[in-house]
Amino acid sequence: MADMTKFNGGAMLPADFFDKAAAGIAESRASTIVGGGGKRFLRLIKSGDWVYGQENEEVQEGSRWIVNTLSITHGWSCWVDGELRGEVMASIVEHKPERPPSIDGKPYAEQRAFDLRCMDGDDAGEEVHYKTTSLGGVERTLGLLAQIQARLQTRTPYAFPVLTLGEDYYQHPKFGRIYKPIFTVVGWANIDGQVEGETPSPKEGVPAPTATKARKAPLVAASEPAEEPAAAPVHTGQRRRPAARQG
Repeated sequence: MADMTKFNGGAMLPADFFDKAAAGIAESRASTIVGGGGKRFLRLIKSGDWVYGQENEEVQEGSRWIVNTLSITHGWSCWVDGELRGEVMASIVEHKPERPPSIDGKPYAEQRAFDLRCMDGDDAGEEVHYKTTSLGGVERTLGLLAQIQARLQTRTPYAFPVLTLGEDYYQHPKFGRIYKPIFTVVGWANIDGQVEGETPSPKEGVPAPTATKARKAPLVAASEPAEEPAAAPVHTGQRRRPAARQG
């Protein structure tokens, strides 16, 4: 008879039930991807501005954002006439899903996604979800993933990149100026959000600010980048909001 464990009122469960259940839940969570988990979407829009949420709340220039390395996903999505018709994603620790067949003649495109949390400035505490299928977005995300991969190979717990968000562009003969993201790594944090080399803050946490329309001067210059961005910018926007960095 298999080993059994008493549970609540004398009912018996297999002794390995809890380990197996925990493992099954972990596998289910890793393989079931819900876009953004209810977080607001971070986007680089046609004007070259970084915004998040339905209100197109502007990201404060110079603010730092921690990427949740555990949230990175890869896969495919299919947009037809501006409508998302299909999406299949998996955790970066799993094999990328097979590319599904086209929908109405429209092929699925590569897609990458990850969550970020703002560390400082007016957006401190904001948690957002970035998802991209654009060539520039996927290219720059792959560059970021290469930096994370190199970091993980050192076995350091500080494997969560701290970024500032920028942009450059190229001139398309038909569509004009096309913006591409720049992810500049300015540090590395651990799973608790503690940045390597920085003194821990006495604060237990930073509450998410209430979104407003008129705000945000750029923060004072961010830390020097830990590594070069994936590609040298053709243009970097100088826009929005100077303010002192919060501690």
